[in-house]
Amino acid sequence: MNEYLRQTERALRLPRRQKREVLRDLREIFESAREHGESEEAVAERLGPPADYAAAVCATLRGKKRSGWALPSGLLALAAVCFAVVLAAQTSRLPGNVIGQADVMTQIRVAGGMDPMPLLLAAGALAAAGAAVLFALRLSRGRKEKS
Repeated sequence: MNEYLRQTERALRLPRRQKREVLRDLREIFESAREHGESEEAVAERLGPPADYAAAVCATLRGKKRSGWALPSGLLALAAVCFAVVLAAQTSRLPGNVIGQADVMTQIRVAGGMDPMPLLLAAGALAAAGAAVLFALRLSRGRKEKS
């Protein structure tokens, strides 16, 4: 068991904290198997070579790590879309007393309806703020894992 743990520890390419957790879990696997009558050799055979085990663990943990960026990235994309729609609407906006693409102003006023631009601006601002907070949390968590 000790040799398997040493070889696995050398093969793990993870921050110190994650490496300790993986090795603790691996010790528990060996101890649980021993309690149930399984030999250390059988456990090592079941887990495969230490390098393969370490590579599988690293791949699993990296997959989980990447998924942590999906939500802030999505919020940032939503903010960009909201701001792009508002910008496009503002640059092509006609004066209030023009109907359609007419060259002449009229005195006809269209009443009612709601301008969606403030809602889009608010949604974009909230999405951008949420993305900023989530990015900051994710980055600080990543720094803590490395130490």
